[in-house]
Amino acid sequence: MDKFSALSDPTRRKIIETLAQHGPLSAREIYDQFTASAPAISQHLKILRETRLVQMEKRAQLHIYSLNPEAILEVDQWARQITRLWSQRFDTLDQILKVETIKMMDKPSERNLFMETQTIKEVTLMRVFDAPRELVFKAWTDPRLMAQWFGPHMFSIPVCELDVRPGGAMRIVMHGPDDLDYPMHGVFREIIPPERIVFSTRAIDDENGAAQLETLNTVTLTDLGAQTRLTLHIEVVKATPAAAGPLSGMEMGWSQSLEKLGDALAKPRPASR
Repeated sequence: MDKFSALSDPTRRKIIETLAQHGPLSAREIYDQFTASAPAISQHLKILRETRLVQMEKRAQLHIYSLNPEAILEVDQWARQITRLWSQRFDTLDQILKVETIKMMDKPSERNLFMETQTIKEVTLMRVFDAPRELVFKAWTDPRLMAQWFGPHMFSIPVCELDVRPGGAMRIVMHGPDDLDYPMHGVFREIIPPERIVFSTRAIDDENGAAQLETLNTVTLTDLGAQTRLTLHIEVVKATPAAAGPLSGMEMGWSQSLEKLGDALAKPRPASR
């Protein structure tokens, strides 16, 4: 039996909770917490020992039980990973539902939503990363690195082209969980290595090639020694009613991108030679 099967039983979970709350206890002290017979509880303790969730130490005539920190940490990390994956899926589902809702709306309702989202003119996000400023700057200017983190959860980047110089173009294609591509074009306005990047973006082209959403984005990187503070300021320059859905999810989308950036920066890097 593995750890997770062992924890499927409510009595065994209660034993774990009791040891977490009170610390090491003798077998008798554990028996006293339950209405079940001592042999039944003893069998549960045996399973918890075999799966290394608890450990037992003999002290004279007493058997003292305590939690095994390594095994509990393993379960906790697994649970956090599953929670995070589900949260990402719910966030993605929320984005898809927003887009589909816009598609189903009639024109008056669409205009109402557009009027509401027009209040979203600027967004500022701030994050601190455990990485040097030069590396964070590179993650924004190296196409290979940027493709690893750009875009919301569950989106991939099959195309990432960056001409990193003032006036240089960028072209990014995000592939969504709905199996559709979402292209974005932009122009670098200002590059000051390794502290400042300013670029404009255009997205959601209509049948005539006119962008329905345009933004001006400023990335400022502050050196904090072993860490870097990133400030992202997004100014909405243009937004038509067709951009209402993406505009309403803009802050969440960028927040997820920065979360993915943090994960990418945390990956082990080859030692410099």
